[in-house]
Amino acid sequence: MTKTIAVLATLDTKGEEAAYVADILRARGCRPLLVDCGIKSPPTVAADVTRDDVAAAAGTTMAEILDSNDKNAAVDAMARGAAGFVARRHADGMLDGVLGLGGVQGTIIATRAMQALPVGVPKVMLSAVANGQATFGPYVGTKDIAIMHSVADIMGVNMLTRQVLAAAAGAVTGMADVATEARNSGRPTVGMTMAGVTNPAAMATRRLLEDRGFEVIGFHCNGIGAQALEELVAGGRIDRVLDLSPHDIGGLLRGGLMQAHPNRLKASVAAGIPIVFVPGAIDFILHGPVDDVPPKLLTRRYVKHNPIHTHIRASREEMAGAGRFVGERLKQSAAPVHVVIPERGFSQLNIEGGVMHDPDADAGFMEGLRAELGDASHVVVSPVPMHVNDPAFAELLANTITDIVRTAP
Repeated sequence: MTKTIAVLATLDTKGEEAAYVADILRARGCRPLLVDCGIKSPPTVAADVTRDDVAAAAGTTMAEILDSNDKNAAVDAMARGAAGFVARRHADGMLDGVLGLGGVQGTIIATRAMQALPVGVPKVMLSAVANGQATFGPYVGTKDIAIMHSVADIMGVNMLTRQVLAAAAGAVTGMADVATEARNSGRPTVGMTMAGVTNPAAMATRRLLEDRGFEVIGFHCNGIGAQALEELVAGGRIDRVLDLSPHDIGGLLRGGLMQAHPNRLKASVAAGIPIVFVPGAIDFILHGPVDDVPPKLLTRRYVKHNPIHTHIRASREEMAGAGRFVGERLKQSAAPVHVVIPERGFSQLNIEGGVMHDPDADAGFMEGLRAELGDASHVVVSPVPMHVNDPAFAELLANTITDIVRTAP
């Protein structure tokens, strides 16, 4: 079956390049669909999907967009329209991948559209701004978007852009050739947050659960990982949550580098699925290079984790705040919730004799949690005399997930 690849570009400034890419896609057996996301000047090549079509998909018209004389509003409208168009095309089974070309404006529009598509749909963005100090979070979001640096600006087809345009076209067609639909394996799924400092626990628990017939999907504690997890929960793709490494919650509350979305835990709670929560890696604040850390924080226990990351020990008051946050969210669940607290340490170096070991500060989490939970009897809190990375703790978590599945409606 011929694969259809949408090429998103502003055809007033990137028409020649989009046409070149379309020729390569045809030569590779695909059907290109040129989508014009331009705003002002007329397109230099014919579009399969006109800018008027894109504007209509956003619930507006090009005349209204131009009359507003607001570039930011115009870019937002074209991004919404492109997102709506590709999402509908894919839902109708008429789209197999997306290739975007552009600078800042084109990258914003095309990647917004890509974020409207499920994980697994090929998404390649050839961008002039994919370099240096650029922030990629807004472009990638929670989706599997491949961003390729164009090296030269995307201005004409020349000895350099010819190569990168061809490579981008080859990338998206190669992805489309091997792309598979993310089908449910038939096994119950467990979404698990994980971190380097809790990795032994994550790896051991995963092995135990998979031996018992579960499919375990890990999500990094970088904030986006948990957001992606909860999007899948909301979409009905995750059956149980093992929140083993909610470091991002601490980042949200204390201003760390890896921060949770403000709605953290809400989707899991609203879905009414069983949750096992562990305060793994919530015991420190992630900052940048040690030389950039505020001097007052360096009076605490800290670890130079690598050249670009410094771990600052969280205080008892900060741990209590994290406990209150977690308690406030979890008590709203209608499904069973089990909070398991490893009393001998929440992360790798928070262990007896370790530089981050501070049992008094750790106790703040339990204090804040219980204060917020009150009489929420459906939330079971189990402090255990183990370290988070003890093999016995992994066994306990696997047993807890198994039991909570057996007793849940």
